[in-house]
Amino acid sequence: MMFTGVTMDEMFPKALPVFKPALPVLKTDKVYASINLKAHELGLNLNEQQWEVINFVMDFYEICDDCKNARKLADIMQEEYAAQGGRKYLYQLFPKGPINTIHELVDLPNLRNETDKSFGTRW
Repeated sequence: MMFTGVTMDEMFPKALPVFKPALPVLKTDKVYASINLKAHELGLNLNEQQWEVINFVMDFYEICDDCKNARKLADIMQEEYAAQGGRKYLYQLFPKGPINTIHELVDLPNLRNETDKSFGTRW
């Protein structure tokens, strides 16, 4: 046999566990105060529907451990708000793009593919 003297553990080493950082807790008074301040700076008067969407995105980030894909989040938001009109409804609430605007307000990290200049898309 070709692998004489080699153990299975040497051929197939066990993977070390991957420790991921703790997920953020976003719904704090400090975060809400920061959102209000940034909204004022951007000239936004946040209404109840906008707060509902902002809270939805913050909930998403509190349970998601791989949240870097803008398309994935956009699809989840489209599905969640389909009864109200989906993307059209979200863009009526946030004309500069719901994901970009909420990320700016909440100070969330940039996502992959959040802007596609070739299609003129801005999530």
